[in-house]
Amino acid sequence: MATSETPRTKLLALVTLCAAMTGMTGMIACDKSGGTKAPGGTYADLGITLTSLDDEDISVISETAGDVHVLAFWATWCIPCIGELAQMQGVHDRLESRGLNVYAITIDGPDTMSRVPGFAAQEKWTFPVMYDPDTQVLARYNPKGDIPFYVVLDADGNILKSHQGYVKGDMVELEKFLNEKLPAADSAAPAAPAAE
Repeated sequence: MATSETPRTKLLALVTLCAAMTGMTGMIACDKSGGTKAPGGTYADLGITLTSLDDEDISVISETAGDVHVLAFWATWCIPCIGELAQMQGVHDRLESRGLNVYAITIDGPDTMSRVPGFAAQEKWTFPVMYDPDTQVLARYNPKGDIPFYVVLDADGNILKSHQGYVKGDMVELEKFLNEKLPAADSAAPAAPAAE
């Protein structure tokens, strides 16, 4: 006898799974959008944890349902990546207060990894710089592995946008997209994107 999955049965399965997880661990709960709530007031843990320049594990988490994450993949030997991240710093500065989180994820391997800390300090990036030397996280979003590459995730980890390569004007387009996706600013109108 075959069964068909209807939206109602899928919802029932999700609610049952959430109830079971909450009962078994006491640490996980589900919100009405189907995301996973983590303990301590965190809205969702996106299941991405990488090592930072300070040798600390950093997890990509959402504190609110309005958070948006940009994972920007780069390497010290990738000239277009550096141009992209230089422009992304300005986007980060203008939109961080509205829930934008930017992560610069380097795929430098053992032969160039030692250059990363000095390089990031020289560029004065204020967003986290993390290592993905085995490209496991990059492969999740970009199986081809080409860089520069960024992916925009919503608070639940759903892909909103991805982009391969970098040319002048890309960050203006990204900032416009992010302004549409992020919660409205507390002040009057959102800041206009800077020209590249």
